[in-house]
Amino acid sequence: MYNSAKQLQRVLTAREIRKTFIDYFTISHEHKFVRSSPVVPFCDPTVAFVNAGMNQFKSVFLGTAAAPHKRVVNSQKCVRVGGKHNDLSVVGQDGYHHTFFEMLGNWSFRDYFKREACSMALELLRGPYNIDTRRLYVTYFAGDKVLGIPADLECFEIWRSLGFPSSRILPFGCRDNFWEMGTTGPCGPCTEIHIDHQPELASVDERAKLVNAGRSDLTELWNLVFIQYNRHSDGSITQLPSHHVDTGMGFERLTAILQNKSSNYDTDLFTPIFDSIHQLSRAPAYTGSFQKDAVLDTSYRILADHARMITTCLADGMLPDQNQKLRRVLRKALNLSEHVFAQENLLSRLVPIVVETLGEAYPEMSIKQSDVIELINHEHDVYKNLRESSSKAFAEVLTEFPKLDDIDLMECPGFVPAYREFQVQRSKFNNNTIPGDFLYKLTDTYGLTEESFVKLAELENMNCDLERYRAEVAMAKTRMKKGRENVAHTDDDDSIADAQVQLTQRLSISTDNSPKYNYHYDQTNESYEFPQLKTRVLGLLLNAKEVNSIGHLKQSDTISIVTEASNFYYESGGQEEDKGHLLVRSKEEDSKKQLQVESVKHLNNCVVHICRLGPSETEPTQSEEFQLSLGDEVELLVNAEHRQLNTCHHTATHLLNAAIRCLFHKVTYQVSSSVTSEQCKLELAVLGKRLQKTDVELIEDLINRLICLGVPVEVDQLNAAQVLQQNDITMVPGEVYPEQGLRLVQVASDELKLLSKELCCGTHVTNTRELSCFCIVNLKQTNRARFAFTAVAGQAAEHVLKTAALLRHRVDVLAEQFQKDKLTNATEVELQTIRHNMLHTDIKLPYAFKMDTLERINEMLKRLKETSRTTLKEFVEVEMRNLIMEKPLDTHPFILHYITSSALVEEIPLQRATKLCTDRPILVVSMCDGYVKARCCVPQSCLTKDFNATTWLSSFAVTFKGQVAAPKGQNSQLVCNMKSRKVSNLFEEQLEQALTQANKFAKLYL
Repeated sequence: MYNSAKQLQRVLTAREIRKTFIDYFTISHEHKFVRSSPVVPFCDPTVAFVNAGMNQFKSVFLGTAAAPHKRVVNSQKCVRVGGKHNDLSVVGQDGYHHTFFEMLGNWSFRDYFKREACSMALELLRGPYNIDTRRLYVTYFAGDKVLGIPADLECFEIWRSLGFPSSRILPFGCRDNFWEMGTTGPCGPCTEIHIDHQPELASVDERAKLVNAGRSDLTELWNLVFIQYNRHSDGSITQLPSHHVDTGMGFERLTAILQNKSSNYDTDLFTPIFDSIHQLSRAPAYTGSFQKDAVLDTSYRILADHARMITTCLADGMLPDQNQKLRRVLRKALNLSEHVFAQENLLSRLVPIVVETLGEAYPEMSIKQSDVIELINHEHDVYKNLRESSSKAFAEVLTEFPKLDDIDLMECPGFVPAYREFQVQRSKFNNNTIPGDFLYKLTDTYGLTEESFVKLAELENMNCDLERYRAEVAMAKTRMKKGRENVAHTDDDDSIADAQVQLTQRLSISTDNSPKYNYHYDQTNESYEFPQLKTRVLGLLLNAKEVNSIGHLKQSDTISIVTEASNFYYESGGQEEDKGHLLVRSKEEDSKKQLQVESVKHLNNCVVHICRLGPSETEPTQSEEFQLSLGDEVELLVNAEHRQLNTCHHTATHLLNAAIRCLFHKVTYQVSSSVTSEQCKLELAVLGKRLQKTDVELIEDLINRLICLGVPVEVDQLNAAQVLQQNDITMVPGEVYPEQGLRLVQVASDELKLLSKELCCGTHVTNTRELSCFCIVNLKQTNRARFAFTAVAGQAAEHVLKTAALLRHRVDVLAEQFQKDKLTNATEVELQTIRHNMLHTDIKLPYAFKMDTLERINEMLKRLKETSRTTLKEFVEVEMRNLIMEKPLDTHPFILHYITSSALVEEIPLQRATKLCTDRPILVVSMCDGYVKARCCVPQSCLTKDFNATTWLSSFAVTFKGQVAAPKGQNSQLVCNMKSRKVSNLFEEQLEQALTQANKFAKLYL
């Protein structure tokens, strides 16, 4: 047996107390140690944080996953700042509430149950921990008539048999002795062990009355939960397939008891942090007072607690950018550091102390320490800049509603009026939900994005009706379309989608979709081969009607086919769906008819192939013979070229992510990704670095070297438990992963010191050589530290490089003519046209080449301006006349244009541009000498209730926070100017956003 006599000659340190617990169960009772899961919920979307020891074993209790071992012990990191378990508001006010804490626990999965659990717990407390059992009280579940669950008298008898007198075994109801993790899920009766910190105050009978009364001198120590029920969403409770034991003992509270402290904050888990705060800030030392006027001591406790919580969350991959509760705690800690302790960087300087106290138990904290500090410093800079740059209007609303300081919306130009209207309207909202039509108004009127009002709702503890909001957005797009046919088609699409959902719900089957990963690379042909798949039809829809068979088809018909198996990839993991064909054997003749698979859906575990007849010379209304019935065998053919490009681009996305982390050694995390046959997009946060053209060249060079090396791409199947035991897997923050069947895609090169290791359900190449080549075609900074990459690989990259070679040759010819002073007006126009196309069309070019070429063209155009015979008037007119010729009135009812040549001159009168267009509304923008301005003219015949020069220009100007007004003495509905605004280094992004907003406005209201 475990011998603790030597340890108890002195007071145990926190580390020794934790080790004693784990050793007791591993050595004495054959439990297996399982490391703590991250505080970021990995597979569970129902909770924002891991808030109890049982979270990582929830699927075991539900019977959907196998237990890692029959007996388990661990110390689990937990965070409680929201939901049912929310300790944030009382942190620092007493001696035992925390946002972050550790939960010591032992577990039984279909092994021992109530008697053994109680016996082990008692043996540990009175043995290794040497706690006098005369200080202990135990509770049991008294039963509940509403739930129909009887009292747990078995538990009562167990404690009696272990030597507890009846006076110390107390019954309680659901609130205290029926444990639930949330509103649904595993639950069961529990027995709690309470400890009396001052047993001498009164008799046992008197003290027993104070159990569960919220007394600080008689507190819960250990909770033993007997998991035997499952709570459903309708509130009902049923038996679980098997019984389990889940125990949890608060480590901080246990440490205080064993170190003879009256407060958790007086233990060696916190005193080193207090000492560091005192030394770094030179504030008066912590005294441990809990008086209401002890503001400094309360601040000590809050800052120490929050430093532990923040360090833990950041080390586990949780990001303030995506978790408003974490950002709220972090900003509160920053405020305390600055305003109470007068040290701006105090929080980040506490991180090494937190790691020193916890890093031995949780090594990931030591590994990620520098990343944690960088993240905190980044958040501090963000917060500081926001406060400094916040407008007077925001400062006023912040004074009225201080909690707005917790959300990052100060930069949204329309937020202040939007929030004021929200406050006026919120009393009319039902069910604590912001309705979808109001959300649409926030977007349409004030420019708020879906992300911004979701943040707002979270701050206000409300919900958003996003489904209705998206429907409103869709209806607005429909209103912009002309003709009844488009509207009717949209309605048809909706009814077909509804029918697909109903069909797949009724079928209650699962399509075997594993064949989508069955493909191989043919070295000879340098292409992939995707085997045809024979399978059977399980469900059929003809348009929106469920049918058993189809005899005739029109080209306009939509056929939805559910099959037993499918090799088609449906959209997931950021990768677009496959295209291809479905072959149907003719009943009367030995031939096959072909359907085009236009899209693929995954609904209720079924793969639905949405098909149409191929192009035909016959009229769309004419019918063709087409025999297809339930149970028929069909063949599925994936479009090989389309899938191959998707596959190359998906692997390229992983390599791009890895290359950036490898080269710059900065904290990076994925924001979003998109993979299509045309390109791949990856938006990343890269803290502490502004990416430049030279960085793009480094990234491309590294990835192309990796391609040349021909490194294998390995794919392994893992479950969630295996993933959580590894530290080097790159995951998308906030993503909820399945518990089983996780695909780990890995590319590793020791030579290049590059490792790509990501969880991904997409399709990938088998060797990097199959990518052929790689290039980045665009880079945009989308936020302070966010960068959006667009890249191509494989055949798409080869095409881009060929286009670049042709363009380079043409620009070289023009440059040679320029050197020889042989440029004509025509070649000058050609330079402007090339520049315009490079900036404002979909042409794809390598990013570095594009920047270099634009620089060459700009330099030639600037020098031409100095020496050319073309006047300023002609210079602008050339561009505008070309534009108007390219956009005839019948297809372009309005003109919205950024005058690219304006960047080459010091000043440009915009009326020269607008006077060339008198037959329709026109809005032109210029950027001269670092200032942006705009002008808008609307003919009298185009004025409407909602559309005029002022309203249209205002929709553009809001991005730049620009002021709009009519020229003196003119009608503001017909002509309006935006005053000059100095541009920032985000001008290109702001311009694109402003033009997009103005374009949407014109399409909606014109």
